[in-house]
Amino acid sequence: MHAHESEVALLRLDIALLKAKAAEKGDITHDEIARRAEIDRSVVTRLFLGKVPSLVNITALAWAYDIPLDELVPRDESRVEAPA
Repeated sequence: MHAHESEVALLRLDIALLKAKAAEKGDITHDEIARRAEIDRSVVTRLFLGKVPSLVNITALAWAYDIPLDELVPRDESRVEAPA
């Protein structure tokens, strides 16, 4: 097994970018962001607390705020061991 096969990248949202794009559309609260992205408010709250997002939620937020995926989830060179 190659070293890269046992490692995974952590997905982290650029929260500052998301907040800025949301504010441009008048969305300040977690409720407003969730409503526009059509996701649950608790998901938004968890993401703002630094939880790892699902691809479905990343995509919903990217589409809702016209943010390219590679900007919303910038490449993170840090790696963690994948579960066995």
